[in-house]
Amino acid sequence: MMRCVSRRSCSVVRRYLSSHQSLEKVKPVENRALDESHFRDKVVSRSPANTDIEDILNKKQQLSVNDEATCGLFGLDTTNLEEHFVSITTKCDDLLNQLTTSSTDETLQLADDLVRNIVSVSDMALFLAQSTSDKREGGRDILKKAEKYMNKLNSSNVVFSALKRVVEDSETWELMDSESRRAILVLLVDCKNNGADLAPDQHAEVQNLIKQVGREGVSFVKESVVPVRIPIEECPETLLSLPVKDDKIVLSDWADESTSASIREHAWRNYYRHDGRREAILHNLLRKRHKLATATGYKNYAERAIQGSMAGSTVAVKEFIDETHDQLRPSARDEMYEMEKFKYMQSKFWYNRGYAAVGEVVMFPWDTGYISEDYRSLYIKQDSRVKPNLPDFLSVGSVVEQIGVWMEDTYGVTLVAERPVRGELWHSDVIKLAVEHEKEGLIGLLYLDFYTSDKKRSPPCHHVIRSRTDKQLPVGVIECNYTPGNGYRPPHLNINTFEKLFQELGSAVHNMLSRNKLFMTNSSFLSPDVKMISEYLHQNLSRNPTVLNHIMKHHTRTRVLPRVSPISVTAITNAQQIMRAHEVEQQLAMSAVDLDLHSGFPSLDGRSSTDVYSWNLEKYTHLPYIEDTAPHLRTHQLYTQGGQLYSHLWCRAISNILYKELFAVDPFSRHAGEYFREHFLQHGAGKKPREMVEYLTGSKLTADRLATALVTPIEHSAKFASGFKVFGSGMGVKQWWHREVSGSPETPLFSRLSSSHPHLVGPDGQLKVPPPFDRENMLKLRERSSAQKLGETQSTQQIAES
Repeated sequence: MMRCVSRRSCSVVRRYLSSHQSLEKVKPVENRALDESHFRDKVVSRSPANTDIEDILNKKQQLSVNDEATCGLFGLDTTNLEEHFVSITTKCDDLLNQLTTSSTDETLQLADDLVRNIVSVSDMALFLAQSTSDKREGGRDILKKAEKYMNKLNSSNVVFSALKRVVEDSETWELMDSESRRAILVLLVDCKNNGADLAPDQHAEVQNLIKQVGREGVSFVKESVVPVRIPIEECPETLLSLPVKDDKIVLSDWADESTSASIREHAWRNYYRHDGRREAILHNLLRKRHKLATATGYKNYAERAIQGSMAGSTVAVKEFIDETHDQLRPSARDEMYEMEKFKYMQSKFWYNRGYAAVGEVVMFPWDTGYISEDYRSLYIKQDSRVKPNLPDFLSVGSVVEQIGVWMEDTYGVTLVAERPVRGELWHSDVIKLAVEHEKEGLIGLLYLDFYTSDKKRSPPCHHVIRSRTDKQLPVGVIECNYTPGNGYRPPHLNINTFEKLFQELGSAVHNMLSRNKLFMTNSSFLSPDVKMISEYLHQNLSRNPTVLNHIMKHHTRTRVLPRVSPISVTAITNAQQIMRAHEVEQQLAMSAVDLDLHSGFPSLDGRSSTDVYSWNLEKYTHLPYIEDTAPHLRTHQLYTQGGQLYSHLWCRAISNILYKELFAVDPFSRHAGEYFREHFLQHGAGKKPREMVEYLTGSKLTADRLATALVTPIEHSAKFASGFKVFGSGMGVKQWWHREVSGSPETPLFSRLSSSHPHLVGPDGQLKVPPPFDRENMLKLRERSSAQKLGETQSTQQIAES
């Protein structure tokens, strides 16, 4: 049963910080600023935030800054980054010296303090290097120094020898708990991967290889995002409508949202054109990585990257990819037929209105994104009787506040707005939230930096400034790039940005729910195939009709979500799940490419990486390989997630299992939330993730089970579109297909058009190219037709009532 939209009235945020309460009734809120020692010696006086989160984020009200005290960013004593880094490295050097003479009882704590200090500086520098603050350049310099110092610690024979003494001391080892043992073993593996256990000459070789891999990787990432510049005189006519700079067409992406198929094609072909320079950089990177892996005791780099992950071996990853492909192929084939029919119907729509004839109906790589998104858009709008503006029901403030209410119900966690101290924020638009647990009190601080800036990265991201341990509270930042609202309309989201915000907020709070006594076992140290489980779990929750029905509110607070099919939460959530099989297929192909390149590089038998890509694309997808193109050379994850690209699909499969077992029936269940926290979240990296997941779900994780969990929702979503009506035809796709085209659906449609539609064949014997598809004009025509039908219906009702 869906939750009533009026659940907002029970929000602790509204009871605790209601804007219409008197000042005397508002419980004062203390500023929880933290200094270098993690807690202020002098607590700043409590500063009431006499408003709610929605009004602050929607910019109806603004919190004033508390001038009673000053501090550095996040309340931390980091005003001078250079001095702070020097003081931290000095402290780390002292800890390193103590390790040489420490007893086995003291070693673990010294190593943990060593890691905590340098990682905290690195996390802060990473955020500053990517933020909009005036300390951006300083952050980049400190980040380089911190990474260099971290590499020095990881390759230190002093650290390795001290940890090895603990493992060899059987008496001390037996007295340690499982979390401490796991922390030591993980740190030992890191040291070995950096050559800490090797002879001096071999150690120097490993360090040199690590530097070379870093340089080649940075070059590859830079080359992967270089825009394509085409002189206007050499540019195809179809691309002349794209942005021009210095008499050149600039392609920073391949224009996948263009309504013109010819623009999409030419942009795609030019952007992903094979480049020999990128190919050479990638081959050098793969060669250096293979040398590094063999020098540190592995057969190949993929084995080194996957070691210690939930999958455990390259064999398990390959089995997962192949099993998923086998189960997904029927659904993907049917989906590709649906997309081909939809593409043909778009062309036929314009042909019937006097435009050029229909062209060949073959799906190409530049079609899938646009066609699937258009399909989902029309699915939501299939019933045009009522069409309120969807973003009006997803204002930024309302979404954040209602996600907070969901967290309160599920985990007992409340988001509370607080007044910042002067110097604590880097921009006036940043909002400070305290994350409070109903039993544990304050469990962390969260800063929201939501609004547009040229220096920001577009996708929302979560920065960990400090991770939780027994000695410090966690601090996090969620950074987005939303367009600010105006006086009449607050900043709002579409359904995709809403899902991403839900993922990032949920992941940030999950990090604060961990309870580890050691820094080395907090959730920041999880392997990639575990880290994203939380994100995909929250994506599933954001597509739950009960959750979406609870969150969606009109920003005027005077309208509720219409309970009719065109804008119903069921239609929205269904639309977000259809036409996803081809996306999974392409992820499988890239995962296989990544695994082949990093596990079989010496034995490629003279094949280039492009040959490996084309072979895997044709094996795992229904799309053709386009000659003289190399999209994998634009995939920077081949460096940043080398050997681990499979982890996205792996985490999605596990999150599907956890969602079905715990939250599918009642996403607001406190019992499920507490159970999930007790047996998964609070352990962070302190336990083996595979054991935790198998305990939660009650069965072993096999390739078949993971593939089934990944494919079943896709098969189920295909039923949503079975009755989908397009272009006001009054028929579903299947009925229209059988009426218009005779013959077996197994035969490609375009090969039969010459006989069934001879007027579509041009003088050269080829099918004519369709005109650019104008989606906006098509929707206007549908709205006009629907308005007439609605008027006729209302007239009929009036006559019946009279």
